[in-house]
Amino acid sequence: MESNELKRSLKQRHLTMISIGGTIGGGLFLASGNVVHNAGALGGPLAYLIIGILVYILMKGLGEMATFMPVSGGYTTFAGLFVHPVLGFMVGWNVSINGFLGLGAEIVGGAMILNQFFPGVPPVAWCIMISLLILGLNLIDVKAYGEAEFWFAGIKVVAIIIFLIIGILMIFGVVGDQGFIGLSNWNSHSLFPSGFGAVVLMMTGVIWSYLGVETVAIVAGETENPSIAVPKAINTIFYRIVLFYVGSITIMGLVVPYENVSVLSNGYAGLFTLAGVPAAAVIMNLVILTSLTSAANSTLYALSRILTGMSREGKAPKALAKINKRGIPMTSVVLCILLSQVSLLTNFISPDKVFIWLTSIAGFNTLLGWFSILLSHFKFRTWLAQRGGSVGKLKFKMGVYPLPTLVCLVVLIAIGIYTAYSPDTRLTFFIGVPMLILYAIIGTIVYKKGKMVYPEYEKYLDAHNKEEQICS
Repeated sequence: MESNELKRSLKQRHLTMISIGGTIGGGLFLASGNVVHNAGALGGPLAYLIIGILVYILMKGLGEMATFMPVSGGYTTFAGLFVHPVLGFMVGWNVSINGFLGLGAEIVGGAMILNQFFPGVPPVAWCIMISLLILGLNLIDVKAYGEAEFWFAGIKVVAIIIFLIIGILMIFGVVGDQGFIGLSNWNSHSLFPSGFGAVVLMMTGVIWSYLGVETVAIVAGETENPSIAVPKAINTIFYRIVLFYVGSITIMGLVVPYENVSVLSNGYAGLFTLAGVPAAAVIMNLVILTSLTSAANSTLYALSRILTGMSREGKAPKALAKINKRGIPMTSVVLCILLSQVSLLTNFISPDKVFIWLTSIAGFNTLLGWFSILLSHFKFRTWLAQRGGSVGKLKFKMGVYPLPTLVCLVVLIAIGIYTAYSPDTRLTFFIGVPMLILYAIIGTIVYKKGKMVYPEYEKYLDAHNKEEQICS
């Protein structure tokens, strides 16, 4: 039997850029076009801001738990330990299936971009090639994954900063042939063309855009000095959300008419084209391709670690817990890439339709994962106190508690219910809810059979209590 363990090979610079890469996902470049088109020039940025605030609160709570207990299972382990093992089972498999869909969406997005350069090559061929690329990056070692993500994230950051600068110059008429644009694209029709209800409905797509930001907590299990590195990465998340997401989409709505953006006609390339940047669409599509590859790379990494953690807790097949000598859970990685081949639906249906379906379902199902993080954090402090720990001695903690957590829980429930009332999102509700019920039924059966194993938390609790004694 193999006894290899995951290796703590990721450094602070890797974690910082991974957190940025998780914040700037492929959804920012592709899904944002669909959000602005439907929610409007102001409704789009507002949807990203509301979910961005929720994400920041969620990450503060997640960071509090992850610095106390840096494990590979991440928040699926926290749900099972601090709330109930069945919830951990539900969240773990929901995140896994959801991740396969999200990974498939990233791969489809990359195929859509490459198909524009090489229209003679079928999208399904590109799906396979992208899959093999990210599989290779994840099979070398965790440091190779970290280095790849470091440079992928760097390209995305530079592209967004250039976009912001050029966009601001265009608004004031310094760049482009449009002259002074100002607030001319903000009018009574463009701000909320379909009402505020459309803003709420688009939030499931926005949630998918933020999918991956949780990777910071998952990589804590393979990071040097997680109690220092994780807080540094999380504390700047809100500023990145405001700058990269809300800022860039606000500028998009100010410069590019909302009717002219969609999944295939993203506003980022549109702005560069209006600015007169040579080969703007080509350059932006290459950046988007890098972003999608980066997001797929991170998703594959996170999914494989979640499955490994679940396996060790008796919530997934034992074979998924095997780790090779390089510290790679190879069986989990290969299984994830195989299941992500849902992207091959592009062989039968148009890529843009497959992309929207996958992102919508993944966005709705992410609600459970985020709900579990918030609920786990709400229960965590009581759990810690009952075992002799002290909240005051935590190395990283949320400043205001528990009101923000409770408000976010209510918001997630409201978004989930609201999706059932709209014809545009009803399908995701009726697909997602039965999946959650199925996870609950299977999880209850497994739990009653006594097959679930509680995570080994004692060493983390002992370290916390010993440090508390030293500090006192």
